[in-house]
Amino acid sequence: MIRIKHAAFMLLSCCLASDYASAHARSESYSHWHITETALTGTITTPLREVMTLYQVEDSEISPKQMLQEHLIENVSVQSDAFECPINSSGLLTAPPDYVRVEIRFDCQSKQLNTIHFRAMFEAAPAHVNYAKLHRDGVLLGEFLFTNTKDTWNFSSLESIGSYSLFSFLLIGIEHISGGIDHIAFLLGLLLIAGSIGRSIIAVTGFTVGHSISLAAAVLGYLHADGKMVEAFIGFTVALVAVEYFLLRQSNVVRLAFTCLVIACLTGLTAFALELITGRSLFAYFGIGLFATCYLLAANQLKGTKGSEATLLLLVATCCFGLVHGFGFAGFLMETGLLGTSLIVPLLGFNLGVEVGQLGLVLITLVVSKLLKNQVPYFIPHAAAASLCGVGVFWFLSRTIA
Repeated sequence: MIRIKHAAFMLLSCCLASDYASAHARSESYSHWHITETALTGTITTPLREVMTLYQVEDSEISPKQMLQEHLIENVSVQSDAFECPINSSGLLTAPPDYVRVEIRFDCQSKQLNTIHFRAMFEAAPAHVNYAKLHRDGVLLGEFLFTNTKDTWNFSSLESIGSYSLFSFLLIGIEHISGGIDHIAFLLGLLLIAGSIGRSIIAVTGFTVGHSISLAAAVLGYLHADGKMVEAFIGFTVALVAVEYFLLRQSNVVRLAFTCLVIACLTGLTAFALELITGRSLFAYFGIGLFATCYLLAANQLKGTKGSEATLLLLVATCCFGLVHGFGFAGFLMETGLLGTSLIVPLLGFNLGVEVGQLGLVLITLVVSKLLKNQVPYFIPHAAAASLCGVGVFWFLSRTIA
């Protein structure tokens, strides 16, 4: 028998030991640049959690919004050949909760501008990336990914492309799944509880169906979810798959199942008392706790069986998990500025990228499982499962009260 669970937890242990174990994804921001003949206006949107990292490298007592504004003025420039364009104006704009948005206008007077130089955030977070889009008269001209090693965009040769590149969003989807440590942890947890190649395929299929539905519904505007709550619930699902791993080896399942309900309800009540969530969100915490309890009790009734009922439960449960994670993918995709544009190509490309990233992870796990076979000590999966549960609970609690 292929020891998928051993391989999954060896990979999981490596992931949780990384520097990004406390983050949903790598450090990132988004910018839109609108060009006229001699002026360029940039709108840079940055998550507040990323802005706070600036205090690690800059000794200042000003507010985070002012901090980011000054930081961008010092680290973003526009040029026309060798001539640096002066800043005409800068200011703070209204932004979604937990984000800071700054507008900067550069005026090259009579010169034709052609280059953006972006060094913001890289000193505080060397792995930071900025997804940039250039527009003229409401038409997308091009896209660029600013990184610590690729901080200059020369757009002098750009012509209007009129639509998004499927391949570019496919790459963004792959990058997002590879940088989302909680998504990786959850997928490896799914492989753990699946136990075999056949059940692993069913688990990944259910997860894919679920997140594809919620991703499309959210991006197309049919459903709206609280991003902060979704991030917290993703952490809850990570802990839940770890709990199920231990449940399969426990006899006192009822107490374990209702403990999940109590944790979810108490967390929601505490956040509501602190005015961190609304009454409607509180019902969502009750709901996910009730779902976890029912799922664990049902899984306990079917443990050890390999019939159609156990398979159906795995498929339905992973589809529900996928619905939660899909809202997390959608939040990321919409933050890149897709609202009000043609969404079919970006949505398809991003979703395909996520699937490619997932399949790559599953393939790596299967290869490692063949290589390891019985060489992994028996206690490693148990220790890693405990770590997975602890990290999941930490994400759930910290993202709720953050």
